[in-house]
Amino acid sequence: MTKQDENKKKINLAARIAIIAGIVVLVIAGCLAALGLGLLGRITRPDIPAVFEEDEPDTEDLEETPAPTAAPDSMPAPFTPSPAPTPEPILPLAELYPQTKLTQEQYDAIDAHNEDSQNFSHVLLLGVDRRGKSGNSRADTMMIATIDKKNGRLKLTSILRDLLVEIPGEGEGKLNSAAAKGGVDLLMKTISHNLHIKLERYILVDFRMFENVIDKMGGVTVKMTASEISAANDCIAGLNKQWNVPYLWDGFIFANPGNVKLTGKQALGFARVRHIDSDFKRTDRQFEILQAVYAKFLKKSVTQQYELLYDLLPLVETNLTNGEIVQLALNALAVNAPGILHYTVPAPGMYKSASYDRSSVLLSDLSANAWAAHTFIFESAEEPKEAKVLSPGESLPPRTPSPSMTPELTPGGWPWFETPGIFPTPGQTPPAREPEPTESSLF
Repeated sequence: MTKQDENKKKINLAARIAIIAGIVVLVIAGCLAALGLGLLGRITRPDIPAVFEEDEPDTEDLEETPAPTAAPDSMPAPFTPSPAPTPEPILPLAELYPQTKLTQEQYDAIDAHNEDSQNFSHVLLLGVDRRGKSGNSRADTMMIATIDKKNGRLKLTSILRDLLVEIPGEGEGKLNSAAAKGGVDLLMKTISHNLHIKLERYILVDFRMFENVIDKMGGVTVKMTASEISAANDCIAGLNKQWNVPYLWDGFIFANPGNVKLTGKQALGFARVRHIDSDFKRTDRQFEILQAVYAKFLKKSVTQQYELLYDLLPLVETNLTNGEIVQLALNALAVNAPGILHYTVPAPGMYKSASYDRSSVLLSDLSANAWAAHTFIFESAEEPKEAKVLSPGESLPPRTPSPSMTPELTPGGWPWFETPGIFPTPGQTPPAREPEPTESSLF
């Protein structure tokens, strides 16, 4: 065999190897594409936009004028009804709370931030209390999720629902009322207008979806105090009543303070707690849940992650296109963050609680809060706390009646049911309760 023939044979072999390698790459790419399309095809994109309702006004201390009644045969002394309360005048935001005037340099920086779509991607995460299939929803939780490729960070910015803002075309109102006035589109426009951030895409999860997501994950473990456990159980009872669950104690948390593993319903109860402290603490609890979900997802193998996404994607609604979802996934993989950074609007020292139009609101310096949010979202390179899967403590025996018992049969009511080891008998007088241990005595 001549040298020319040997060279020709080597070239043919290299060509065959290249062809085989190309075929293998195409097959792998085809499989990945098929898997990806299989996931994308399971995402819910609602045909009918979600319909929201206004929060009920705080009217406990207000008296209403009684409705007139028909005149009797014999007229009594003239009756003068109590006058209806005089409504407070609706004032511009600048007259309710001092507003900072941003400099031209700051506005230029904001414009530059919004134009940098190569390094920053934003999606509004929306948690809703939906009391029907297509309507009667309340915007309960609002967070801006940001993939920051420039600083290699994943970020969540919580925006409190009671924040008084300018709603485009509607005047002033609480932030979540924008959803009631114009759906998710107006809510995104309102956030964009007040925080000067370009926001066009959203992911929506209602309470039942949230419960299913956590259950599909196999539950999550978070750190809880004694007061949080008690308050979460109150929220769980409220959810059971709202969802017509006959056994109000279904899903109660029985655990010592510390690391507690939660089911979907229990995690939802924990995420809704606010009466023991504030809405600010509630957003921290919601972030703890999301951080726990993120940590658990990272711990799973690629196969397990795919199986989990296959189950979870039908549980969320979004207006993201398939192409946008793929790009977001690639951006998130490029960041590869060990944890998530969290921020809350309004910031400390830039707001106050007040009453406005018969509702409790947060008055704030919107311009200063917008600039502070931009600084966090676009500039912060702070090292995030690593997302870790916590080891849960031991569960305690249930302290509620059996599912066959009902509150109506038991004179003792809730305190009776909370007594460990005692199960009430109809007609029996409940014994005196032992004093509840304080939180400090449990440690």
